[in-house]
Amino acid sequence: MPGALGGHNHNEGWQVVEDDSFELSLAQFRDTKAIDSALGPIELGLNRNPLGFPEVPGFPNIRLAKTKLHFLGAEIIPSYRLWFRLDEVTKTVHKLFVELTPPDLSGFPDDEDDDIPF
Repeated sequence: MPGALGGHNHNEGWQVVEDDSFELSLAQFRDTKAIDSALGPIELGLNRNPLGFPEVPGFPNIRLAKTKLHFLGAEIIPSYRLWFRLDEVTKTVHKLFVELTPPDLSGFPDDEDDDIPF
């Protein structure tokens, strides 16, 4: 959003838009309310400082935001990954794709058998 002198004010937020590919990716989910709830904090970050999210190696201007698996009462809110592209000239964030984050089993305690070196 241009400032009074036609430039960008550093404190202004970024415009966040949903590309067609993002809308298509939502079709894989039955309950988009859970996605909206999970991505809410990310949406705030995209508006304030999308440059703070990690860039995908080998893909200039493509960044990735992740949520964590959490519980809301008895409901399980899965982890999601949001792929997005930045246009730094227009200060626009293009949401490209949302998906479930594949499970990461590395956080589970190892079985004693895993200590066998062969």
